[in-house]
Amino acid sequence: MAMICEHALNSRLTPPSSSTPVYKEECTQCFDNHDMDGGIEVCLSCFNGGCSEGPHQHAQQHSMKTGHYLTLNIRRIAKTQSSDDERPAKQTKLEIREESDENKYEYQTFVRCWGCSGAKVEDGLENIEPTVQAVIHAVEASKGSEIKAWSEEVTACAHFESLEQSLADGFGLEKMHQCSSCDKHDNLWMCLVCGHVGCGRRQYDGTGGNNHAIEHFEKTGHKVSIKLGTITPEGTADAYCYACDDNKMDPNLARHLTAFGINVSAQQKTEKSIAELQLEQNLKFDFSMTTADGVKLQPVAGPGLTGLRNLGNSCYMGSVLQCVFGIDRFRDRYFPSAAEHFAMCTNSRPAQCVLCQLHKLADGLWSGRYAVLDTGSEGEMGHQRGIPPAQFKSAIAKDHYEFSTMRQQDAFEFFQHLNKQVNIIERSVASGSRDPTKVFDYSTEERIQCTQCKKVRCKIQRAISASLPVIKRFVEQPGSQGEDDDADAQKQHFAPVSFKECLDLMTRDETVEGYNCPECKVATLAVKSTRFATFPKVLAVQVRRFELVNWVPQKLDIPIVVPLEPVDLGPYQGHGIRPGEEKLPETEEAEQDNSNTQSQPVEEAIDETVVEQLESMGFPRVRCVKAVRKTGNCGAEVAMNWIFEHMDDPDIDVADEPSTQSAAASHSSPSVDPEAVEQLMAMGFDRRRIEKELINAGGDPNRALDRLLSFDGESGDVGNDANDANDVTMASPAKASDDSETASKFELTGFVSHKGSSVHCGHYIANIRQGLGSDTQWFLFNDSKVVLQTNPDPEQAYIYFFTRSD
Repeated sequence: MAMICEHALNSRLTPPSSSTPVYKEECTQCFDNHDMDGGIEVCLSCFNGGCSEGPHQHAQQHSMKTGHYLTLNIRRIAKTQSSDDERPAKQTKLEIREESDENKYEYQTFVRCWGCSGAKVEDGLENIEPTVQAVIHAVEASKGSEIKAWSEEVTACAHFESLEQSLADGFGLEKMHQCSSCDKHDNLWMCLVCGHVGCGRRQYDGTGGNNHAIEHFEKTGHKVSIKLGTITPEGTADAYCYACDDNKMDPNLARHLTAFGINVSAQQKTEKSIAELQLEQNLKFDFSMTTADGVKLQPVAGPGLTGLRNLGNSCYMGSVLQCVFGIDRFRDRYFPSAAEHFAMCTNSRPAQCVLCQLHKLADGLWSGRYAVLDTGSEGEMGHQRGIPPAQFKSAIAKDHYEFSTMRQQDAFEFFQHLNKQVNIIERSVASGSRDPTKVFDYSTEERIQCTQCKKVRCKIQRAISASLPVIKRFVEQPGSQGEDDDADAQKQHFAPVSFKECLDLMTRDETVEGYNCPECKVATLAVKSTRFATFPKVLAVQVRRFELVNWVPQKLDIPIVVPLEPVDLGPYQGHGIRPGEEKLPETEEAEQDNSNTQSQPVEEAIDETVVEQLESMGFPRVRCVKAVRKTGNCGAEVAMNWIFEHMDDPDIDVADEPSTQSAAASHSSPSVDPEAVEQLMAMGFDRRRIEKELINAGGDPNRALDRLLSFDGESGDVGNDANDANDVTMASPAKASDDSETASKFELTGFVSHKGSSVHCGHYIANIRQGLGSDTQWFLFNDSKVVLQTNPDPEQAYIYFFTRSD
């Protein structure tokens, strides 16, 4: 029975504004939501969302911690859908719009007071009702960015504008209803140069065409085409430029089609456009969940087998999170201590607390509470609904120029971002003593030896992942063209390479010409190699599957044969400076010429992994380094865009020279911003190292933080790098990290794969191994769907996770 309590009568509530986040669909500390029996309790003071039933009761906990007693309980109940419901309006633009659910659900609401043991409060109180109505009509916080319609902008290109047409011999309109090389009647593309009709690309799930349209481009060089069946009387159609490898717009479509006798005004659209097909993929991506012989993979659910719902374009994040939280250190750090953290956390806004969201995600994935298989109408077991990582994404990607958007992103770049953000937040808690990202930490040994004086220098650098080059070996294409039976063979362009071959390539000796040897004092020839100095507990390996072809990034579908049994990385471990070898002298001899030393620029730390990614695409190193530095170590995609934007700069191939002002500052008496020092000290860094890196970074705290994270654990005096802590002498093999001195054997325990031919779209999935010994099983994570994987295929993976066998 509803009551009027003292807390309700005396409350002074302020309704939320349009910019105030209101969490009314899901608890901010667990994945209980407004569809469950207990509904969601929305705090009428700060608009936090909490659960009131089940094992957690976060609404009550929030009330006790904050003194906010009044909440609005919201429960959503699905309506029974009638067969003659109005069909939804058709979408013809690649965008996601807010969908009204008034016809699909009904809502039950009431106010309760936790100061009165959760009793219901009488409806319609004048001092409460305005806030209640504002909450009811507010936009759910996690949907704030999603509701802003996103769309793919299609523009014209020079290849359409400068098109020269010449009809092929035998061209006829009667031939436009079938591919000229096979019997496909849909997904047909007509070349705007000669009128050739070919079918579209074969998709990774077996659908689509047989690649005959793109094969025509490869044979003739005819760059532009349109998709038949998408021509409208308004003069629009799906157009594609193979030279740009992108969807484009033909501003002169009507004129170009007239050359083939096609009257645009008489055309009717009969096929789905690329925008419509891609929109369907973005909203409900589903590839074949069957084995090679057509047997359905078995849906599973349980602790550690909880799916992550796709938020629209979040598969890159979901696949990485499944692999990372499948690692013992991450699970053990955040899952068992979730309840303790929520009880002790002083952040009044859990949805914006990264640590809260890490604990929430771990609880969601490992508690098994949300891993429930749906039951079909005939009793068959379907897939689970999964949990939506929307609040986690909002917290971990806050203010990030790419990950905070709804666009598809690179999974490996997100892994790097996640690792950095977790490292930063953990440093603010017990100085990072429980930081699970340490599981990825290891060191590399960069060895360089002058071939003239034979002296050696070894430099040890911290790393969290390895970037694996691939070997391109082409296989001969089948001679037969146009038969459906040959389609699978025709799409095989690369021969398989072994994982060992790629490791050999990554660690091989490289010749360095024009090496300025500090011993010989002349330019000589040197031999350089990079190997493992120590081994991590978990080795993350990114495969360089992308390269530039005609300045357009292309994916390399090179099969890599990765063994499922243990791999010994011992042969790829460095040995330091061996007995009998001499160490090269320091490059800078400050005592010889102090004034010259002061004018030497201090080189800004750059992310070598990103540089290597760009180099693998065909860019010169000087451009890669410049792009990474100019964009502030913000990832390969941003750096690549910078290169494209500055192609015509006269100094694009001239190496940057850091300002001598910052260099001079590094040799003068330290002068840094005390506030920046305090901020970085709060993250757990040592004051002396902070001051050193702030000076080397010209006072920029963000650059200093990057340097602190990049060279974690190094020491040195402020402003004095003469004794380089990176130069080491090792008479015996480097010791493996993480409490093991000799372990070098690793087993594949997870991998992320990218499905699709384009670097700009496609779909990410994860395969993860669970269990030990004979109980080992592999599972496939495809967004919210989780199935038992009977035959894991790591050949096309983009990121591998190897766990050390101690």
